[in-house]
Amino acid sequence: MISSVIGLGKLGLPFALFLASKYQRVFCYDLNSEIINKLQNNKSPYMEPKTSEYLKKFKKQLIITKDFSYLIEKSDISHLVLPTPSQKNNSFSNQYLINCLEKISFVLLKKRNKKHIINITSTVMPGSCKNLFCKLLESRGLKKDKDFIITYNPHFIAQGTTIYNLENPDFILIGADSKNSNKLVTYYNKIYKKKIKILLLNTIEAEIAKISINSYITTKITFSNFISEVCENTKDVDASKVLDAIGKDHRIGNSYLGVGTKYSGPCFPRDNRALNYFIKDKTKHSLPSFIDKINNTQTGRLIRIIKKVVRKEKLKKFNIGIFGLTYKDKTSIIKDSQSDDLIKQIRKKYKKNINVYDNNVIPSQEYIENNNLSYFKNLDDFIKKTKILILMYPNKKFLSKIEESRNKIIIDCWNMTDERKTNLKIYKLGQNFI
Repeated sequence: MISSVIGLGKLGLPFALFLASKYQRVFCYDLNSEIINKLQNNKSPYMEPKTSEYLKKFKKQLIITKDFSYLIEKSDISHLVLPTPSQKNNSFSNQYLINCLEKISFVLLKKRNKKHIINITSTVMPGSCKNLFCKLLESRGLKKDKDFIITYNPHFIAQGTTIYNLENPDFILIGADSKNSNKLVTYYNKIYKKKIKILLLNTIEAEIAKISINSYITTKITFSNFISEVCENTKDVDASKVLDAIGKDHRIGNSYLGVGTKYSGPCFPRDNRALNYFIKDKTKHSLPSFIDKINNTQTGRLIRIIKKVVRKEKLKKFNIGIFGLTYKDKTSIIKDSQSDDLIKQIRKKYKKNINVYDNNVIPSQEYIENNNLSYFKNLDDFIKKTKILILMYPNKKFLSKIEESRNKIIIDCWNMTDERKTNLKIYKLGQNFI
């Protein structure tokens, strides 16, 4: 079965490269000509581990085209990896998918020689595949199960480890309402040589499962932060040890159960809000909104910790440095990150210039000026010129550097420093120090 990938964004491109690594011919398309041009020149448009390596290694398997009709005509299955941005009411917009399906319908009306699998991988609101996408194609004169099959097949990945997650999935989730849904099951069984768990649901079940999984993870993170704050305000208690003990129960598990900051990034917050929108007429209860409410208090909690540290250390003149602007290491997204929120809160509280360093991205000059930041390109200079260092995500390189430092105060948000290895003053989330 010949594949095409429509949408070469931060998931679409790694997915195309993953398919290419299985020595499949993969037809690739994106509306953004800049992305296409970079790929045609063997350059990855994104910062994502393994993308540049895989592009060089499997480029011959990729057929990058600006001809949409050619792409559909040459492929048997089209993976639609397109943005579904949040709307004001917190549901997802399907406009990019609808535009794409319109274009596909024109090609299929001419083709009509075999069933074309249209595989939606974008996160969508429950009911979209059956009640919107399928009906749209039928309204254009195409027949379900004869001209097309619509499937829903979201990926469970995290930016920074996308290709690894695609290569090592816990399971493959497929939503299908067609009699021919086993075609996609067969497709994945051929891709993965090892035995892999495949769950086959109807489309609306799979759509609910996708946003519910992400919402459950936010619940787990929020629970961890809740316990962490309790431990902070209890003498002789280390939240890391408590949470580790909780995670040892096989019913719970250790993943996403640890000391850390609020959840952020492009997926967890929006999927949580989307689930809340979906359930509004189905239940009187709103766990997602309650989880969001608690999550939104976490930056204020960190501000209180900074305040306690300043008071305990009797600091009159000091500056604050933030290590890590992006929402996680090995990503380039600053917007709505934990650090972005913290910067705004610090400016309100202390009216201070803030030193920042990030090993993943150089913030725009506009962002630096709007937030009154001092951006350091050199890590040593950043450490040297900062009194209070706040570690916003785990990073081994930074740890080795601060262990060499003197007279610094560290606020460790992820319990990654070892006070036994350094003479630095270290304050950790989840530990009582007052």
